[in-house]
Amino acid sequence: MEQPPQQPPQPEPPPWGGQPWTRQPQTPPAEPVPPPSWGEAARPREPWGYRPPPSGKGPRPPGGPSPWYRHPVGILLIVAAVVIVLAVIVPAFTGGGSEPAPTVTTGAFGAPGTTAPPAGGTTSSAGQPPSAAEQLGQAVQDELGQAGEVTSVTAPSGRPVTVTWDIRRAGSSGLTENNARFGVMRIMRAVQESQLVAGGDAPTVRLVGRYQLAGSADPVTVVRLRFNPSTVERGNFDDRDYLKAFDLADAAVIHPAFRG
Repeated sequence: MEQPPQQPPQPEPPPWGGQPWTRQPQTPPAEPVPPPSWGEAARPREPWGYRPPPSGKGPRPPGGPSPWYRHPVGILLIVAAVVIVLAVIVPAFTGGGSEPAPTVTTGAFGAPGTTAPPAGGTTSSAGQPPSAAEQLGQAVQDELGQAGEVTSVTAPSGRPVTVTWDIRRAGSSGLTENNARFGVMRIMRAVQESQLVAGGDAPTVRLVGRYQLAGSADPVTVVRLRFNPSTVERGNFDDRDYLKAFDLADAAVIHPAFRG
């Protein structure tokens, strides 16, 4: 009698409502969070079930290549690009030329004019060659520019030279005071470059600055300075040092309105 074929062993059915029995990997226990130290703020707790939002890109694997700008070649390219940009942009702002720097001045003071014309180049209104005082007055006015107006110049032989000028009013009291200082520097520079000092025997120079103060009908003397021959010869009357104009004089009498 033939025996029925043996059936292969059937797997045991899983328990009711569950998954097949498998060995679950054991996870190491989480390290306990250390208690906060004294005075440390409490750590914010995340709500139950919180999951961090997914990031656009995963973390860089350890040992992967660094970004290009951290390589020596990338750093060299960045430096070269910066140098090229500076070489193109900087000359556009600085002018890039070798022209001499202009004389220090502002719109309120006006640019200084040219120095005195050569001797014999002009004549007076009477048809005679101009005197030393007339030549000096023209040179001073050209140098003074818009900072003031020369009213009189006296240059007697062997006696002090006196230059009187009206100080030009500016937009504010401070700018008007600077007009007076600029006027002193430019007048003395014109005297230094004149024939009165060319012979090496500089005269004493007196400057009288006038200005119409508030409430006065006519200009009054607000600046009175005296420069000794040694100061006339060796003084540095540069516009850039105009704030020291009154201090350069050997004697000075300044109205309170112009002592700021």
